Amino acid sequence: MHNIMRFIRQNKKQIIKVALIVAFLFGCLQLLNYLSGKEKDDSSNYYESSIYNETNGTVLSDKSAVSGASVSKSEIKKFNNKIEEFIKYCNESNVEKAYNMISNDCKAELYPNMDDFISNYYNALFENQNRNFTIENWIEDTYIVRFTGDLLATGKIANDSTYQDYITMIEEDGTIRLNINKYIGQEEINKKSDKENIEISVLNRKKYMDYEIYTIQVVNHTGDLILLDPIIETDGIYLKDSNDTKHNAVSNEIIKDDLQVYEGQTKTIQIKFKNPYIVGRKIKSLCFSEVVLNYDMNNYGAYKTTKLSINL
Repeated sequence: MHNIMRFIRQNKKQIIKVALIVAFLFGCLQLLNYLSGKEKDDSSNYYESSIYNETNGTVLSDKSAVSGASVSKSEIKKFNNKIEEFIKYCNESNVEKAYNMISNDCKAELYPNMDDFISNYYNALFENQNRNFTIENWIEDTYIVRFTGDLLATGKIANDSTYQDYITMIEEDGTIRLNINKYIGQEEINKKSDKENIEISVLNRKKYMDYEIYTIQVVNHTGDLILLDPIIETDGIYLKDSNDTKHNAVSNEIIKDDLQVYEGQTKTIQIKFKNPYIVGRKIKSLCFSEVVLNYDMNNYGAYKTTKLSINL
């Protein structure tokens, strides 16, 4: 210890000089890191400001609201132009042209004819008023579109005149079209399971922002009337994802008679599930936990049941 103190006293000036040099270099490094980060932030802010200005304020950001990932300028502008065109047609009461911008898939699911589109979408948003809008990418090709009242036309802002939709841009027959009213799109599945002489095929799923609807085909070769679920419990029919999380069917919207399948009958049903749209989430199976193999309303106590699961 004595030797160390003597060394410090004898070399005090050199030690101070080295310490100052180290402190100076450390300060320079911190300054460079700060300037580098600031340059990136300024670049990002400039880019967002540029997108905002180039679209007259309709595009709020160049980033996904969910993942935070940057979205290419060309993709944002392409969607912005389509939405601008769609709203222009609606504001001008050119309903036919607006309807033709909707995808065939969306039309088949929500608006089979133009009268349905007018009654269930156009009138609620555009009847007796023009609309302005802003957009923000939600995830991938789905965008949040906020419709607001036209301040120049009305001279005032009404809070109840704001409407938010999730609109997805798809390519159909070489043309960019829109899925509106929170409809994401349809995905073909075509997976099958055969157990207890019951053949169940999951044909497709229709994805919305807040839920999914699965189309299922059932063929009964049991020799008895079967019931896919008694609808006594709310978790009798469910999806299971890759994390083993269950997403239950919306049982209060299921009609019990729709779950009855007679011997020799082929029946197609649709079941809605509480499964909000999350990109990347894998649904691995669809399960019927209490299929009644000998359904008879007058013989509840003697039911034979089984569980059917279809791997997706």
